[in-house]
Amino acid sequence: MRLNIEDIPEDGLQEECDLRIFLDEKEKPVVVHSILKIDKIGSRILIHGTAGAELYLKCSRCLNEFTYPVDTTFHEEYVPVENNDETERLETGHRDLDLSFYRNNEIDFTEVMREQVLLTVPLKPLCSSSCRGICPACGKDLNQGPCNCRREGVDPRLAPLQKLRERMNKGKE
Repeated sequence: MRLNIEDIPEDGLQEECDLRIFLDEKEKPVVVHSILKIDKIGSRILIHGTAGAELYLKCSRCLNEFTYPVDTTFHEEYVPVENNDETERLETGHRDLDLSFYRNNEIDFTEVMREQVLLTVPLKPLCSSSCRGICPACGKDLNQGPCNCRREGVDPRLAPLQKLRERMNKGKE
């Protein structure tokens, strides 16, 4: 969805829309329901909005797919891109980090919604906080019950601790 800056009335604009957004090139599009309040102050555009969607993520422990609801509120400020020479170096100040830019009097809300939804996705998504994951030996989903793997071997990283434990037990005898 694109909005022409000149179409924003002086008292602002309220938009409600459903946008189809691709979060990943391989995935199907996600429908994001958004409500946007758009204000224009000179050449600056202020956007206050909400975005809601239902994502399908894979659990980082058990690898099962689960639904993840997204409901986020955001605030964006847009300023026009000024035409600068290619050789002129732009300095970004601390205050400029919260700014977004528009060109040719147009803002593309598809990218804004994509960013806002991606910001809510956890780095390690979990289907539940009590997810037990999969067995590292046989790959069975431990949420469905224990596996029948024999776990006699000691993790090689813990072998020095096992030797220390054995020496401590000999000293007690």
